[in-house]
Amino acid sequence: MIDDDFDYDAPVTRIAAHKNEAQQAGKIILENAEHYLDTMTAGEHAFLQKYLAKLAQEEAYFQVLADALDQPEASKIANDALNFLYFWQLVNDEDDIKQFDVLAVPNGEFFKTELFKALDAMQVGAHKEQRRHLIEQALNLYEQGIYAGCIPMLYAQLEGLLTDVLVAKGFLEQKDTKYLDVHKIVPGLKGNEIKSLWHKSKIAFEMNPYFTELAVYKMDSSSSVTSTRHNLLHGTELAYFTQGRSFVLFLWLFSVISFMRGIKP
Repeated sequence: MIDDDFDYDAPVTRIAAHKNEAQQAGKIILENAEHYLDTMTAGEHAFLQKYLAKLAQEEAYFQVLADALDQPEASKIANDALNFLYFWQLVNDEDDIKQFDVLAVPNGEFFKTELFKALDAMQVGAHKEQRRHLIEQALNLYEQGIYAGCIPMLYAQLEGLLTDVLVAKGFLEQKDTKYLDVHKIVPGLKGNEIKSLWHKSKIAFEMNPYFTELAVYKMDSSSSVTSTRHNLLHGTELAYFTQGRSFVLFLWLFSVISFMRGIKP
């Protein structure tokens, strides 16, 4: 549950996103997915919607993805929905689409190659190699069906990646085990010490407004994947250690890294 109550109107100088090859790579993926959505037949779209509705019985966020992919033509499509669609295209490799299992995609070479290619292309972050090893372990846990081990690791890396970027861009300063809000973007902090992911998200939104497009960093309770994060990690929520939740977090991890690779130091 998100209980932070801050004034989010404090002035700050924003840094524009840089145009570069790595950024273009992430943009091309989103454009590829948009084109695929635009060219889907009615039957293909109906199959996708039915498939997501079934997955939503276990993890409600799949219905969020379904709704995002079922809008009038020319509507803005959410970042994670487009990244999902990028990998959904693997359905076309199946002789019988009824045998396609999108939840198995993170186990495949295509997903791993795309994920680590994006991670390797990141230009900021002092801990890329260590994070790579942890992500590899999370993938192994996912393949073994050990979701109670996989999920905390993914939540941790999603926050850690954001921390790395904010430090590299000079928006956070590490002091011993603490992180300080350099530009005093978040009001009401004792000693400017950052206490939560939501503080970091606020700073990221001011640094680059596109961070608001990344579902994992949205500071609201519109998604159970974010609203249950705190209780899952602190042991008071026991119901979401599932394959579906793990998949959504891998999807978010790819979405985040694909965007972050375009951020220059």
